Amino acid sequence: MQQWHTAEEIAAEHDRLAGTLHGWHPPYAHGVGFIPADAPGPLAEHFQVVNVVDAGQHSLPGVVMADVTGYRRGTASYTLGRGELERAIRQLAPAEALTDHPHPNLWTWRDRYLPALATDPNARLIAVFLATKEVSDDEAAEVAAFREAVEATNQDEGH
Repeated sequence: MQQWHTAEEIAAEHDRLAGTLHGWHPPYAHGVGFIPADAPGPLAEHFQVVNVVDAGQHSLPGVVMADVTGYRRGTASYTLGRGELERAIRQLAPAEALTDHPHPNLWTWRDRYLPALATDPNARLIAVFLATKEVSDDEAAEVAAFREAVEATNQDEGH
C-alpha cells in the first residue's frame, strides 16, 4: 500500500489528484457531516471536522472528497453512501504515515462515521463545500448547518 511520510508527499498527492479534476476550484471550506436518522434536520454539531482552507494551503481531504462526490466548484452538498465514504477513507489513508501531523478527517470518517453507520444505518452522510464566506439566500439546510459550524470554528479560533 502506498504511504506518504512527508508533508511534501501529501502536497504532491493533493496536486496530482487536483490535476485530474477537470474544472476544479478549491472551496473556501469543506466538511462531512453525520446526520442521525432521528435528527430533526442537519445541525452544525453534525459536522465534527470543519476545514477552512487558507490561501496557498493544501487540503487533501477536500480534494479526495471532491473526487468521490464529483464536486468541482461552487457551493454544494452531496449525500454519501457507505461505499463512497469507504472509498474516500482508502484514498486518504496513506497520509496517516505522516505521524507528526494529525489527520482529523480520516480519523472522523473511519473511526466515528463508519461505526456510527453500523448502528444507525438510516443516518445520512453529507459532504458540503462552500465556495466563499458569502451566504446565499437559497442555501440547502445541509449547507446552512455547515456554514454555522464554520462560523463557530472561526469564532473559537479567533478569526
